[in-house]
Amino acid sequence: MVKRIVDGAGQLRSALTELSVSARSVLLVMLAASVVVSSLAVIYSAFLYRQAFNQQQQLFQQRNELEVEWGQLLLEQSALAAHGRVERAVTKQLGMYVPSPEEIVVVR
Repeated sequence: MVKRIVDGAGQLRSALTELSVSARSVLLVMLAASVVVSSLAVIYSAFLYRQAFNQQQQLFQQRNELEVEWGQLLLEQSALAAHGRVERAVTKQLGMYVPSPEEIVVVR
């Protein structure tokens, strides 16, 4: 297998030596252009990666803030819906009370 690679490199070298000066120049320019384009693609992909990573970090932070707010809202809901608090609010604000057995009327 190594012999094949060496033979292939030798054939490529002999093909390049047979090319004219203008063909070599064109090939050199094409290779240089491909290196430049490739390097620009690497730079652009790194830029896109950094942008996506920053957005991901911002979303993680927002998720954490929303989870904290959700926990606070659950605590507030449980405090506002507590039976004793509701009973006190109904008694004070609406003047309601638990009726005595004599005040209860069964409707059929």
